[in-house]
Amino acid sequence: MKSIIEKIKKIDKLYHVKGCTTSQVKEAQSELGLEFPEEFIDYVKEYGAISFYGTEWTGLNVNGYLNVVEATKQEREFNSEFPTDCFVLENQAIDGLITAVNNSGNVFTIQYNKKIPLCDSISEYLDICIARKK
Repeated sequence: MKSIIEKIKKIDKLYHVKGCTTSQVKEAQSELGLEFPEEFIDYVKEYGAISFYGTEWTGLNVNGYLNVVEATKQEREFNSEFPTDCFVLENQAIDGLITAVNNSGNVFTIQYNKKIPLCDSISEYLDICIARKK
């Protein structure tokens, strides 16, 4: 098991949908014109999309704002500065604040035309999200 999966398993009161298939991942990547990092693929194959402690991560096997394809396409439509090599992991729903991830798995805070490095991996960002409970 991957470390991100082990971390997610330990979250109390975790809500998630059904995990997705490899073909669903490939279809989503094709629609967005990018490749997801391995951690994101591991996560969506196991959990689909998750919610915990006021945190909602995008994923697959879910419709609407939590669907990674829909959320990313919408952000690209609303924000012409949104990087094409990134996808939406979490929409903070505060003043256009988006948590995005690039092909390499680096996590950024994006707000309109500002792109600020946040973490080197999704797993590292997960630690920040888990700490919100405290």
